[in-house]
Amino acid sequence: MSLGDQLRKAAEGDRLRLHTPGHKGVVFEFDLTELSDGSFPADCVEQAEKRAAEIYGARHAHYLCGGSSQGVKASIFYSGANAVVDINSHRSVFDGFKLSGKQCVTAGERGTGPLTVKQIDGALTKDTQAVVVTTPTYFGFCADVDGIADYCKKRGLLFIADSAHGAHFGFSDRLPKSVAPIADICNVSTHKTLSALTQSALLLDNLTDDNSVRLRDAVDVMGSTSPSYLLYATIDGAVSQAADKSTAAAYEQLYGAVTDIKTEFPFLNNDDFTRLVLDCTRLEVSPTKLNNALSSRGVYSELVTDKYIVFILTAEDTPKLVSLLSEALHGGIREIK
Repeated sequence: MSLGDQLRKAAEGDRLRLHTPGHKGVVFEFDLTELSDGSFPADCVEQAEKRAAEIYGARHAHYLCGGSSQGVKASIFYSGANAVVDINSHRSVFDGFKLSGKQCVTAGERGTGPLTVKQIDGALTKDTQAVVVTTPTYFGFCADVDGIADYCKKRGLLFIADSAHGAHFGFSDRLPKSVAPIADICNVSTHKTLSALTQSALLLDNLTDDNSVRLRDAVDVMGSTSPSYLLYATIDGAVSQAADKSTAAAYEQLYGAVTDIKTEFPFLNNDDFTRLVLDCTRLEVSPTKLNNALSSRGVYSELVTDKYIVFILTAEDTPKLVSLLSEALHGGIREIK
């Protein structure tokens, strides 16, 4: 039984709610806390985490309702190590080191690309015990995770991968492989590229059972003592949906549409075809002005920089929606040029 089904069953049997949350089911019926007889959540979260670990090919999985930021900080706190990190890391990486009391050395170059083995090696010191790599980057570029994993293994370094934007990896032959089976610890944001609610994420690890328990302790330290089982249920549903054959078929259809739109506009040639990064310098237009023109047409992007506009596609998108993006881009460019 899925976690969502378990939650629904518990909600339907909870006739007189003399417990939190204070809305007592009025705001949303399935926003439910632990029941005092132990019938929910019982072991249903543990079973859902085992399913997620199996699907991703990792040894263990930990549900998060504090986003990947919770997972990143927990990973660094667990490691208790000084580390080499990507200069383009998310702020949660640097927050993690503030909390752990350890030091990080940045490596790589500002921009769209990922950290390389050579850059890691150049930044390594005698005090380095871990490496934190962002892969994929916000712009859809992937690091050489096999090479980095091999490098870390030979030098006894803990390999932590911030794969927040790669939750969908491995669910289609058109997509890069997942980092989850390769890194020692890997976080993925199920709310970014899968069909889960905002703040839902997964922390996956390939640690020993004892060390995974220690990692879970760190997850608990960085999280809430009142986790949202509603968010947890959407993680379970999103991961199961992603592993379904219909999702692979949806990505296949989307790939054809993306191939077409890339012949029309100068998108970066990155590793993740679902991450469309429009190079506005080649169009000789202002990213901000073009984004404003798109917004006026009801098209909202993920990110705007001084050079690029980033659009995120998922298996929920269709070729028709990609065509609508194409129409909006043509109209927006004509408007501002």
